Amino acid sequence: MVRKSIKKMRKHLLYFLLVLISNVIVAQSSGVTGLVLGMEQGEPLIGATVKIGDKGTTTESDGRFKFLISPGSYILEVSYIGYVSQSIEVTVGQNLMNQDINLELSSEILETATVTGSRHEKSIARSPVSINVIKPELIENTNTVRIVGLLDKIPGVQINDNQANIRGGSGWSYGAGSRVLLLIDDIPALQVDAGRPSWGDIPVENISQIEVLKGASSTLYGSAALNGIINIRTGYATSEPVTKANVSYTNYFPAADQRKQWWDNDLLGLPNRYSAGIVHKQKFGKLDVVANGFYENLKSYNKDAFEKKTRLSANLKYRVNDKINIGLNTMTNFGTAGDFFLWNNAITGAYQGLDGSFSERDYNRFYVDPFVSIYDKKGNRHKILGRYFFIDNNNSNNQSNSSKTIYGEYQYLRKLESIGLDLTGGIVMHNTRSDSELFGDVVLKANNYASYLEADKKFNEKLTATFGIRYEVNEHRTPEVVRNDTIPGGRLSEGKFILRTGLNYKIAKGTFMRASWGQGYRYPTITERFIETAVGGFFIFPNVDLTSETGWTSEWGIKQGVRIGSWEGFVDLALFWSQYNNMTEFTFIQQDVKVGFQSQNIGDVDIKGFEVNFIGRSKIGKHPINILSGYTYIIPRYRDFENNTAVLESISTVDGELENFLKYRNLHNFKIDIEGTFNKFMVGMSVNYTSHMKTIDNLLGVFGQIALYRDANKDGFLKWDARMAYNFKHFKISIVGENLLNTEYTLRPGLLEAPRNASIRLDFNLQ
Repeated sequence: MVRKSIKKMRKHLLYFLLVLISNVIVAQSSGVTGLVLGMEQGEPLIGATVKIGDKGTTTESDGRFKFLISPGSYILEVSYIGYVSQSIEVTVGQNLMNQDINLELSSEILETATVTGSRHEKSIARSPVSINVIKPELIENTNTVRIVGLLDKIPGVQINDNQANIRGGSGWSYGAGSRVLLLIDDIPALQVDAGRPSWGDIPVENISQIEVLKGASSTLYGSAALNGIINIRTGYATSEPVTKANVSYTNYFPAADQRKQWWDNDLLGLPNRYSAGIVHKQKFGKLDVVANGFYENLKSYNKDAFEKKTRLSANLKYRVNDKINIGLNTMTNFGTAGDFFLWNNAITGAYQGLDGSFSERDYNRFYVDPFVSIYDKKGNRHKILGRYFFIDNNNSNNQSNSSKTIYGEYQYLRKLESIGLDLTGGIVMHNTRSDSELFGDVVLKANNYASYLEADKKFNEKLTATFGIRYEVNEHRTPEVVRNDTIPGGRLSEGKFILRTGLNYKIAKGTFMRASWGQGYRYPTITERFIETAVGGFFIFPNVDLTSETGWTSEWGIKQGVRIGSWEGFVDLALFWSQYNNMTEFTFIQQDVKVGFQSQNIGDVDIKGFEVNFIGRSKIGKHPINILSGYTYIIPRYRDFENNTAVLESISTVDGELENFLKYRNLHNFKIDIEGTFNKFMVGMSVNYTSHMKTIDNLLGVFGQIALYRDANKDGFLKWDARMAYNFKHFKISIVGENLLNTEYTLRPGLLEAPRNASIRLDFNLQ
């Protein structure tokens, strides 16, 4: 009897367990899975926020998400920076249901997404610092073959002799390290030994977005980001294959002052430039392929100056599975070029070089960038970035140099949705080996190691706070004796902590206030410390005792969205204040009977100012109009001007009176670019007004009649460009005119900019 009861109980217990397991299996197999795509390109959106009920997650590396929930009716909410959020009602049954979501790009300018300010997607409205974003259409419409011409349209940014300057943070620093960091796809692209950008490496035929961050960003990006960042983000493969090509031809017309012109006036004798570019993008299953190439041949308006170059690039990305992506980006840029350092004289020889200042070079540059992106089970992103960068410049005048750079970075991103906290951290290694005639044919090494952590905390729907910290170690490895300088142990090094903090507060709909403070730090480059050469009678002197620059930048700003009738955009007001200690400037000096430049710590400086931007769009009927405009005012001062003998003896103004104003800066700068599209016809124009450069090096003024030229031309300059285009079915024809008023102007003393010129360009869509 007892045995029968036990058997019966076992039977009931087994039945109960089977039912329970069955219910658990059903419960675990019920839920929602899906794919989040960007509607414009059909691309998976990685890291999109997905919520259902009280649960939340982010999409993985293939844009997929998954929730296991009990059957019932729910609201599925999907959002991603720069896209219109969606809320969808879903009914979950006994099985796992699929729900794919296509998000549209937001039409709100304030929702434009950037990654530069925080290393992950954030709208420009929510950033604690000033950021400008340029889309690729402007590159095509302005016939940009060199990216510096386009960057010069951004308010607050000036390109002076190929060096970027943001809000007066730099002057003219020929051969000195940059305070603005150039990134290509988030990887530093400066030539490390010289600390300067090579703008020719940027694939203008394949750019998806340009992001310009204004202000100190050293906590995330290191010492070269003392003054700001220019991040070039290249294009990616799309769902449908894309092939585009372009060809262009430019003529430089007669100079405004016929006395300066060395070339013939007939059409065939004019200086000119022609170029061609092509890009192809395609997906092959899990493999994304982008390949592009560019060729340029320039016969310059500067006598004997020229450049012929070829650039080839390829970007590959392979989706191993839903959590792992691997890839490889490559670029090679090779060619020949020649130019001069200073004009011969200010009247008849302004487009001709000073004797001995002309140099030629053959160059070969290439990089290989491997990367891996991994999403773990908790949705955290792990990213490994690498670069091998080789540079070989075979220069005349005993100025050849070559360098090899290895860069590696590990990034970690964790989004804690429950407490509104995003954590970004990482470690960095940057090593360069340089062998150059400029350094006396000795091998010099520059090493950089760093770790960083940044937190973005969202307290509520209105307030977001940012805090970042970085520790960085820099060193130069050298022989114990370099020329006549003794370096104990052959090692110069130091380490620094750097801090950054910021706030962004949404005052009302479309109104955002921000405040930020960030420390800056820049270690001297190898070139600044060890270069020794001569150019046209000028000497470039080494300075082994050069020390690092430190300082801080603060900003208060307000961004106000504007919607009046058909107008939509925003007005941005920023007040900024920077202080630098031991600022490095390329200074004109005299040693014994030799005169020339040397990188020197000129002392402590203070730069205050404000900037007003208006960026917007409207419609005339159904025809869109776009505007990019801004005005920047700076007051750059030496903090101990009266007692700084070296500065007092070195600066020169146009009226001969000393003024406490940093060298090679302009007080006022106003820019506006307007473009309208009318069916298949496009017209646009841009205006740039820059006030006179107040002060320069005193000794420089005695060469090539530079001082006399400055006295005769002290009203600044106004430059006007215009463009128009017509779209046919498979191609577009554009005509671009630059400097239409034929304004004669200089961005730095001793070098005239281009006279009036016109380009014709054909763009083909070959798919």
